Amino acid sequence: MSPVYEGAFTLRAAQERTQAHRTLRRLLDALYWDRTVRPAAGQPGAWLNSYPPNYVPITGMDPDRPVAVHLARGRRGTPRFWAVVFDHDAKQHTAAQVAADAALMTEAAKAEGIPPVPVASGSPGGLHVWLGCAEGVPFPVVQRINAAAGRVCPSLDASPLSNATDGLIRPPGAAHRNGGYSALMAHTVDQAVNLLGPASAPASAFERLAARLEAMAAELPDDEPSDSPQTPEDRTGDEAAPPMQRWGHGGRQVPPSIQQRGPHVRRIVEDAAGCPKIEAPWRPLGTKAVRGLRRRPSRRDDHSAVKHAPARSMALAGWTQAEGLAVVRDPQSSPALEYLRSERQADGSRRPRSEEETERLWGRVWVLAVEDAARMPRRPEDNGRPGEADDVQHAVTDLYARMRTAGPDRWSKESGPADRAVLTAVAWLMLLSGSVDVSANVHRLGVLAGYTGQTASQALWRLIRDGWLTVTAEAERRAGKARRVTLATGHECPDHKHHRCAVYQSAENVSPVHPGSDRSGTPPLAPGSPAYLRTLLTHQQGDAWHDLGHHAARTLWAIRERQGGRTLAGVMAETGYGRRTTLRHVHRLTQLQLVTQGRSRRGETTYQATDRPLYEAAQETGSAGRLAALAVTYRVKQAVHEWWTAEEAHRSLPYRQRPRRAAADQTVIPGMDPRGRAYPRDEDGRPNHARARRIEAQRIGAAGMLGHAQQLARTGQLLDLPHLSSTGADNPAPTVPQQPIRPAGRRAVIASRHHCPHCGAQPGERCTKGGTEARRFGLLVPADRWHVARRRAAQVAATST
Repeated sequence: MSPVYEGAFTLRAAQERTQAHRTLRRLLDALYWDRTVRPAAGQPGAWLNSYPPNYVPITGMDPDRPVAVHLARGRRGTPRFWAVVFDHDAKQHTAAQVAADAALMTEAAKAEGIPPVPVASGSPGGLHVWLGCAEGVPFPVVQRINAAAGRVCPSLDASPLSNATDGLIRPPGAAHRNGGYSALMAHTVDQAVNLLGPASAPASAFERLAARLEAMAAELPDDEPSDSPQTPEDRTGDEAAPPMQRWGHGGRQVPPSIQQRGPHVRRIVEDAAGCPKIEAPWRPLGTKAVRGLRRRPSRRDDHSAVKHAPARSMALAGWTQAEGLAVVRDPQSSPALEYLRSERQADGSRRPRSEEETERLWGRVWVLAVEDAARMPRRPEDNGRPGEADDVQHAVTDLYARMRTAGPDRWSKESGPADRAVLTAVAWLMLLSGSVDVSANVHRLGVLAGYTGQTASQALWRLIRDGWLTVTAEAERRAGKARRVTLATGHECPDHKHHRCAVYQSAENVSPVHPGSDRSGTPPLAPGSPAYLRTLLTHQQGDAWHDLGHHAARTLWAIRERQGGRTLAGVMAETGYGRRTTLRHVHRLTQLQLVTQGRSRRGETTYQATDRPLYEAAQETGSAGRLAALAVTYRVKQAVHEWWTAEEAHRSLPYRQRPRRAAADQTVIPGMDPRGRAYPRDEDGRPNHARARRIEAQRIGAAGMLGHAQQLARTGQLLDLPHLSSTGADNPAPTVPQQPIRPAGRRAVIASRHHCPHCGAQPGERCTKGGTEARRFGLLVPADRWHVARRRAAQVAATST
């Protein structure tokens, strides 16, 4: 561009900017009763389409920052609209459609004596049609106008007129977030002020406008299904197609593109969180669905157009909204869903969305996906018959065959249960993501396996060292990416005394003892199948194993797998434990009513699992809720880690280039990046991580997440970190300790002052563990805590005195 044209262009932009500032201030001073406006959230050059309730005075506002005003006066009493604005948006429609709709609303207003004021909104092709009323239009009349205009004009954005409390619009002269200003198209500033103020139409004219628009909408063809039944003989040609359902599950409106598929052929139900889902057996995504989920859109692609197909595949597979949200939050496994994680900017770059905004967008995408999936033709998988297994399913099935080939001795050593549990969790993530290359977040693996993150990390390294898994990508702490692993096909034996080589070839018959026939009539779950892994992971997550040990969990699982009952020899052969260890496990499980004893035809003692939930047994041992609290702790820790990573990036910038940030304890409003706040620090400048944990726990709703996690544990459902929600629990559990508070004046409960009915410890002595055989040979060892029977005896003594 030549200097002459460049100077002319700059001069014209400066004149438009000055005129926009004058228009904005003149209209607000003359028409707007409130002396404050709502500015847009964000930063200069990156303003957001969000106007939080942070009011600023009109005299002190920045005219180059987008602002919005309320359309209704008296919002807390009887609201009356001082202006009715038709917002015609060109984002989803062509400029010609927007212009036609605006012209239609203009002519309808003129016909009822209402002078319209057309305004260019500032976005390409967008138009606003302003109608003023100094008397004030009642909200019910505005609702009639908005509903009828929405049917007549496809490009109309109904949100500004839908809410009398938060109905907002950018006034003429206001800046647009992507550049430019809202400008008057056919009037001067003084003419617009006169038409919207002193010369505006009375409220009765808007009642006539509502009647006119309703008549225009009634003349349109009705696409709702008829109430009168029709037989196939009554319909011919195109009329023989099934009726379209305009309203979906829960009264939600369904767009025409989904209506044309026809009626529901699958039942829609609600999950535990109250979200819609398809009533179908859960299964992992197929190869085609995973391939579409991993398609990475280019910068020129429409990111919003590629999000529906993966969501529909999840709905068809019987997934819940929370399970899909966990995939959305993992950028590595779902590049096609980038639209839900970031927003396109004017320069083509993408700005990350907040977690709340991502969850809100995914909720809408999920509703439409479920409605679309309910209308898709039925397949064999919908009736519970397994479809063709893909490569991932084959890989997981082969992994379980190799784990069984390794023999019970491999998994009965001291670290064996942890290794097997973590390997099972990795297999579950493979089925969930549809790939054998998964992100191995140790906190998530630990919760799935029923261990702490540190124990899961050690088990993961043992599996890598032994050759079961191999690392494909190292962790990136500042990027928030965990280590990625996949199934190994070989390894080099290290010089380590505890090394046990992995097995790469499965054997056909690996059972040392024939287990006998199962006459229960219930076919067992196939090892490696999704239902088998989900059941096994839920078993591993029992809080009772914190007291009994995960070796006892293996013993109970071996008994449960054989529904007809197992003999002691069968349990020993399946688990690899000796007679003494197995008897100790069975004795403790019998005390907790998890196992019962019986007799076989040969007179041998058999053991059979009961239906008592593990949560009830954990309540008896005093460890109920431990894993739920651990999971919520890890969610808070993850949020604090992301905040601290942003703090490190901020401190690495030169001092003059660091942007200004909000205070650490400022409330995070929708559209605001929670990592944009200053990290809490002490007076001496040291980071205060404890305060950061308290702030983040309150922000993400840790109390509600704890209630959700405890509800999952009580109902015997799988507990997974990404699926926890602050609003997922039907009745959130109290966050106070479960032990009753001791009333004033009562004696304190001191267990050491009382005799232990369980181990026989006398007052003043520590409880011991080891069983009757250990007591006989003098091999008792001190217990880690007081036995439950001793604490109960102490409690009874304290309450009775």
